[in-house]
Amino acid sequence: MRIDCEVHAFPREARRAAPIIDGSVDQLEGAARDCAITGLVLVQPAFLGGDATELFAQASQARMPVRLIPPLVQPLAPEVLEEWGQSGAAGLALTLDDPDPLTESLEAALQLGLHLEVSGGIEGRERLAELLLADGHRLVFRGFGLADCARDPAWDPRLERLLALAKGAEAWVKLSGIGRVPDGWAQAAAGRMLEELGPKQLLCGSEWPHVTAAHAYAPSYAETLEWLEALVTDEDARERILGETSAALYGLPQLTPECLRK
Repeated sequence: MRIDCEVHAFPREARRAAPIIDGSVDQLEGAARDCAITGLVLVQPAFLGGDATELFAQASQARMPVRLIPPLVQPLAPEVLEEWGQSGAAGLALTLDDPDPLTESLEAALQLGLHLEVSGGIEGRERLAELLLADGHRLVFRGFGLADCARDPAWDPRLERLLALAKGAEAWVKLSGIGRVPDGWAQAAAGRMLEELGPKQLLCGSEWPHVTAAHAYAPSYAETLEWLEALVTDEDARERILGETSAALYGLPQLTPECLRK
């Protein structure tokens, strides 16, 4: 049981930024199986916009167990969210920039058991995150939970606030961003998070295939897992992040690689 909590699936012709990598489900699943990954969480890349039609179309072709994180960028009727949940959505991706128009949709998501995956950091929005957690929402902070990596994690007050917010709450932090964040910074930040939160509140996402020119290179799928090994050197902690923690949050079956080969 090893789950990649953030991958991208899209038709090759939809790709709008370098580097050019085939984003087909077949390509993604093949690469994942080669690395003993048994489940995937499909997060819609930003270039596909707010329409989740393509995300669900790609997921329908999957043979490996998958869960979906469609975007919430405008108010949606409860019936739409319910249909998404029945079609494999485990949560919704959003920023906290202007949540007021989304209030009713967020309440409907809470009733359906969907969690929220927050991008762009929570700097200046910690109080809002506290309120969402108090209301029963489960929060996942993508990309280390910070808007940028400009400060040393050893003294970054934003990281201190994030850790204080997440500790003991229904909140998780996703380690992701290979090629987008400096390796040294990522190792220091992951070390702090492991010390303060432990593997029970950490997830890992390869973000593969990478879809923005911000990536200095196009890492192979195997390299994204090697990056995680460098961030989390303790094998037991790493396997819990990839396994038990991820499976419980996303409701994915606890399969072994051998099961998928049958």
